[in-house]
Amino acid sequence: MTFSIKRTQVLTRIIMVCAFCLCFKNLSAKSTVRDSTYIPSLTIAQLRSGAAGTSKVIFINQDLQSGTFKYDPGDTVSADDGAMTLVSGSNRYKRFTTYVTFEMFGAKGDYNYSTGTGTNDTQALQNAINWCSLSGTEIKLLAGKKYLTGTLYLYKDSVKNPGFKAKPGRIKITGQAGGIATGSLEPQGSALVHINGSASRLIECIGEFSIAHPGEMGGQIDFEEMNFIGGNQTTDVIYFEACQGQIYLKNYTVQIKNPAGNGISEVTTWETEHHNGLIRGQASGTGSWTGIGLNIKSNESTGQVNMKIYSNVNVYKCGYGIRIGRRAASSGTLGPLIFMGGQCSLSDQQNMWLDGGCYNLVSIGQQFEVARLNAILINSNGANDVERNIKFITPYFTGNGKIEDGSYNSYEVHIKDGVGVEFDGPLFNNLGNGIVFDRAASQGVIIRRPVVRTVRTYGTSSGTFIDAYGTFNANNQSFLEQPLFNQSPLNQVTDNAQTVFQTSAAGGRVSFSANATVVSALLGGGNLQAAKILNFNNSAATTISNITGGQLYRELQLTFSNAQTTIANNANIALSGAVNFAAGNKSSLRLMWMGTYWQEVARSQ
Repeated sequence: MTFSIKRTQVLTRIIMVCAFCLCFKNLSAKSTVRDSTYIPSLTIAQLRSGAAGTSKVIFINQDLQSGTFKYDPGDTVSADDGAMTLVSGSNRYKRFTTYVTFEMFGAKGDYNYSTGTGTNDTQALQNAINWCSLSGTEIKLLAGKKYLTGTLYLYKDSVKNPGFKAKPGRIKITGQAGGIATGSLEPQGSALVHINGSASRLIECIGEFSIAHPGEMGGQIDFEEMNFIGGNQTTDVIYFEACQGQIYLKNYTVQIKNPAGNGISEVTTWETEHHNGLIRGQASGTGSWTGIGLNIKSNESTGQVNMKIYSNVNVYKCGYGIRIGRRAASSGTLGPLIFMGGQCSLSDQQNMWLDGGCYNLVSIGQQFEVARLNAILINSNGANDVERNIKFITPYFTGNGKIEDGSYNSYEVHIKDGVGVEFDGPLFNNLGNGIVFDRAASQGVIIRRPVVRTVRTYGTSSGTFIDAYGTFNANNQSFLEQPLFNQSPLNQVTDNAQTVFQTSAAGGRVSFSANATVVSALLGGGNLQAAKILNFNNSAATTISNITGGQLYRELQLTFSNAQTTIANNANIALSGAVNFAAGNKSSLRLMWMGTYWQEVARSQ
């Protein structure tokens, strides 16, 4: 029995050893077969020459064009593009990647900012853009690389760019951290650099506004962490026209070298969103720069420039900082547009110019600093549709209108025309001249709670806070509410401006001097067109027996410029102690409308 057990154990061990040897032999055979066809790496030239043999996966080892390529048995027709598809005989090898670099397409990215020299990478960059626009693959810029290039087209053109196959746009490019500081023109991160001497654009995307052919309208453009540097004759560093939807720019810088060139131009585009942008020129304050940092306008189509958000976009040392409007076009409206934060600084002309067709613009907390001319100019410039419903909320103005000549260009704000222009809580620092408006062409100007913090030397000796010009039109109602002065310019509000605010303004002040015994607080029809202040400057002794036009629970302030007026106590006016109010010079009386009569609230005699 013992012998039988031992024999069984020995046989079992012999069988296990034989099985192990057989398995090892098979594994060795498989390894030998794999090793005989396995290619660790090849150059592009070696792959094209057939060195891959029967391998299905090849690693191309060729500097920044390196990458993994897989054999595609289903493709027998694609051309060899030297980047994403390589051809060896009848075999096509496709690059396997989740993103693309310009170097994969042969770009060098060796532009030297100091010497202005480098390889012209135009064709490599355009090939990458064309391929990625169709595939949807993201392009990533390598750290510190600066690509010298001619115009890059984000759309198909039979001559300029026949290789683009997608709708206009359809591209995402992201760069590396680092950009152009406001105090330095040296770009620290990766950048696209436009060649000098080319009177064209660095980035150009043109679609077509066509409801009937939506395929011609572009969109889905995404630039993040990028620097764009124009050449000395670049007309527009970035130019978008008739692009619909999802234009997104984040953490970007745009540098302008051409004094007549523009930074970013958006021409009849929709659904644009900018975050943390810097558009920078090199203007020195002499007035020689005439280009526009952020240029938004109509292309004369019926399309509307709308649904735009600009968050913390800063425009610095350009000709005009921001300009929005139709210009020479006769159609196309621009709005709604929203600006949140950011600043316009040191413009050679105006920091912001709003012209014809600009609708529903809201600015929240923007800073306007040290423009040579106005911080804001609102002027349709002859367009057939003036600006409408424009609102600036808590803007900050400092040191604009530096020409100090008393002209309308020397004011922080010049409102040439428009309907419904409002400044709510503006703060003026280092003020020379404040706000001037054309009272004939401006309807519904509202200046609410303006604060003057400091006034510079010119403002103290010659400055004006609010002025008006043009033929007075009582229908162009305007408001001035609660101005506050830490310091005051020489002239706070001129007689021309007071005429508008005191006579025609809904909720403003009306003056009476015709010795009438019954007066009205109304300024035309409608509940919103009632005065808050009635001033009496009668030339003969006059007793006021009634004031018409009361509104329930609305208070009315009566002021008196002399002692010729008495307010009667009667069924229409209930005065304290049931005694007539005999006014003196600089007296005041406050009443409240109770529905059927005025009730005295307070008095000063």
